[in-house]
Amino acid sequence: MTHDPRQFRAALGSFPTGVTIVTTLDNAGEPVGVTASSFNSVSLDPPLVLWSVAKSSKSLDAFCSSGHFAIHVLSAGQEDMSNRFARSGEDKFGGVDWRKGEAGSPVLGEYAALFECRTMHQYEGGDHVILVGEVLSFDQSEAPPLVFHGGRYAETRSRPDGQGDETVDIEHGRFTDDFLFYLLSRAHFQASRPARETYEAMRIGQTEYLVLSVLSMASPASPQTIAERLEHTGLCTGPDMLAAMEEDGWLVSDAEGYSLAPRGRECLVRTLSVAKAFETDLLDQLTPGEIHEAKRLLKKIIDLTGPDIPIGWRGSDNRA
Repeated sequence: MTHDPRQFRAALGSFPTGVTIVTTLDNAGEPVGVTASSFNSVSLDPPLVLWSVAKSSKSLDAFCSSGHFAIHVLSAGQEDMSNRFARSGEDKFGGVDWRKGEAGSPVLGEYAALFECRTMHQYEGGDHVILVGEVLSFDQSEAPPLVFHGGRYAETRSRPDGQGDETVDIEHGRFTDDFLFYLLSRAHFQASRPARETYEAMRIGQTEYLVLSVLSMASPASPQTIAERLEHTGLCTGPDMLAAMEEDGWLVSDAEGYSLAPRGRECLVRTLSVAKAFETDLLDQLTPGEIHEAKRLLKKIIDLTGPDIPIGWRGSDNRA
């Protein structure tokens, strides 16, 4: 029986798979790696896993002769990494965070799960070679896995188990420290603390500081425009407060509205400098994948909860 290869591939694509990057060293001791979705478990005792490498792959000899390999189950934020290792003819490890693992295979800095293996068996599998490895060590993170389905990347989404949300106890009016809104709020207040202490030391409050921020993005602005752009924060401004800020030297005004005075711009620059330094120190403790996934998640939450937020708070869409 003959099959149309494209139709066969499409039928196989109906089965969702995870995405992995498998790495090893070539005969010269250089790192090699490929993207693969053929990973599967074989045995728990002894711990065995398998994957397959195409006979046409330039890395075939390395994987068949090295005696070891590391399988990285990619996390949902690693699409770029998957694409990078799926391509041939380039330095896949250039600029990538990796270390030599227990068996000698390159271990990437980020993953949803990791399996470091010693090659146990090799089998012919049509246009692929099937490699079975004994798991020497493994690791797992809390990151959701990257999924491939129907020829494109997808996301996993857990179904409700009927037991309710254990992070919130509505009956008794309490929540745990896994409550998403609590985590978002606490992260915001802790991360913004250095900036907050900076502008408070200059004897300015949060509302006044946000007024300066609004005017740094688009000015001059009328009192009504300023109030509209701060409406989503729950903080209120009014003509009296703006007049007081002008009297204290934070703002200047003309017929078109309010703008930053030199003192206001100095406050903003000083505060942003402190915030940027804190951000740099914080990001140094995160992997590029963690940063990418955090930004992706926060942007998605913003899009889902604030479609009516004024343009002045929407990044590259800012305009006066």
